[in-house]
Amino acid sequence: MRTWSKSLVVAVAVFLCIGVPSAIACPAPLTGASRSLALANANGTNPFYYSGGDATGTTNSGNPWLPSYSGFMSTDSNTYRFVNVNEQVFTMIGEGKHGLWRIQEAGFIREYLIPGKTGLKKGLDANDPKNLAIIKSAYASYIEGEGADAGEFWGGYHYPSDAINKDGTQNFVDVSITSAKYGGKYTNHVPIELPSWYCTMSGYTFPEAADAMGFAYKQKGPNKIGPLGVRAGLDISELYTNVLKLERFPDARSWVNVGSKRNVHWKAVDEKRTKAEYYLVERPFFNVPYLFVLAVYDNTDNGDFRYVRPGTRYYDSLVKRGYTDLKTTVTSQPRFALEKEGGQYHVVTGTELFGVNHPNRPKDNGSSGGGACPMKGGDWANYPNTAGGSAWPTQYEEITPLCDGVLLDIKFFNNLTDESWNNETLYLPNAASGSKTVNYKVKPGYYGKYTDPVLVAHGDKNPDAQQIYATIEMHFSSVRKPVGYRK
Repeated sequence: MRTWSKSLVVAVAVFLCIGVPSAIACPAPLTGASRSLALANANGTNPFYYSGGDATGTTNSGNPWLPSYSGFMSTDSNTYRFVNVNEQVFTMIGEGKHGLWRIQEAGFIREYLIPGKTGLKKGLDANDPKNLAIIKSAYASYIEGEGADAGEFWGGYHYPSDAINKDGTQNFVDVSITSAKYGGKYTNHVPIELPSWYCTMSGYTFPEAADAMGFAYKQKGPNKIGPLGVRAGLDISELYTNVLKLERFPDARSWVNVGSKRNVHWKAVDEKRTKAEYYLVERPFFNVPYLFVLAVYDNTDNGDFRYVRPGTRYYDSLVKRGYTDLKTTVTSQPRFALEKEGGQYHVVTGTELFGVNHPNRPKDNGSSGGGACPMKGGDWANYPNTAGGSAWPTQYEEITPLCDGVLLDIKFFNNLTDESWNNETLYLPNAASGSKTVNYKVKPGYYGKYTDPVLVAHGDKNPDAQQIYATIEMHFSSVRKPVGYRK
C-alpha cells in the first residue's frame, strides 16, 4: 500500500478542488521544497520502473530502453484525463464529447509588474520606444516564483480593476507582439485571424501529470505549431509556454451543435472541408501554469472563422505590412462542415451553460461559481460576475465563447520523436549497430528436415530445409540512429 507524504496529500487535495480562478476555499498551495518533492514523486514510479529502475539497459537489438510515464489530471469537475508516454509516443485519453469555448488572441501580450520593480507611471504608453527599457526590466508575462510557487494563490496577477497601484504605477501593460522587447520574433508573423476553441484539462501545476508532461514537452516533437495554430497565435511563447500538437485516434471527432441553445443536437465535423488542428498547451492562468486542450478550425472555401479587429495598433501594423484584405467583421455563428451530411455547412449554436457535462455545478461545485456561460471573450477575472470573460485578457471580447457549441473527444496521441511510425527507416533492428550489415549469432545445424510420418512415407522433402551456420550476415537497405529521448 502506498504511503502518501503529508505534502503530497495537500498537493492532491488542492489539485482536485481547483479548476477555475474563483476557487478560494481550497487548501493553501505547496511552496518551496515541499512542492518540489510532491511534483517529483507525483506519479509514484520511476520512468524505468519496468526494468527495476535501470535506465542504462538495452533491448536485444541494442536499442536503449525508453522512459515510461503515466499520470492523470482533472479540473474541479471530477472528470479525469490520463496521459502516458511509452516508446516515445504520448497519449491522452479522457472523456468523449468534452465542451469547448471559442477565444481569439488580439495581437498583444499582457505583462505584469514584477514585485520590487519600478514600473511605468499611469498614462504612459507601453509601446512607446522611449519606455522600452522599463518594459524589458519591470514587466513579465509570467512571473516565475510568484503565484502557487510562492504560496500566493494568484500572486503576480492583477484584476482589471487593479490596473494602477497606490504609487501611480501601472500594474500591467499590454505590449504589441511587434514590440522590440520580443527581439523581432513576431515582426513578420502572419495575421492572427483564427480563433481557437479551448477548455481546461488540469488543475494548477497538474502535480499528478507533471512528470509525464515535463518529459513530453522536452522532446523533439512538441512546440512545433501547424499552420492553423500559427494563425491562432499558438506560437506566441509568452502566452503559450509549451505546446504539444495532437493527432486524433481514428474514431475521435469534433462535434458541432446544429440544434438550438436548449434543444441540442451535435453532429460530427467533416475535416476535409473544415480543417482542424488539435493541441495540449501549457499556459499561465492567473500566473499559475495549467493545461488546456485547444482546437483550431478553418473552412476550405469560406472565411467564417477569420477576424482581425480594425482600428487597433495590431491591425494597423498588418495593413502597413501589406495585409489589406483582412476580414474585419465577426461571424457570430461560424459554419462547420458536417461529416454525414456530404460536407454541407451548418452554423454552430452555443449553449447557456458553463459545461453541458456538469448539470449541478453551483450546488456540487461551488468553487466554479455561476455555472452559466460568460457569453463574452476576454479576461476571466471576476467570473461568475457578469464582468468576467471566457479566458485571458489578451483576447477579443467580441469573439464570444459559444459555450459547448463544439464538443471534442479527448482521445489523442503525439509521436514525441516528431516522426510517424509510417517510415520504412524508423525502428529498424540494425539501428544500434550503426551499419547496414549485421552479423547474427545462432546455433548451427541442419534445420527443417521433415519428421512427420506421413511426409516421410511419401518421401517429401522440405524445400525450405537448409544448413544454417553459426553466423548469419544480414544486409539492410538503410541505417539510422536508434530512437532516443531528451533528458
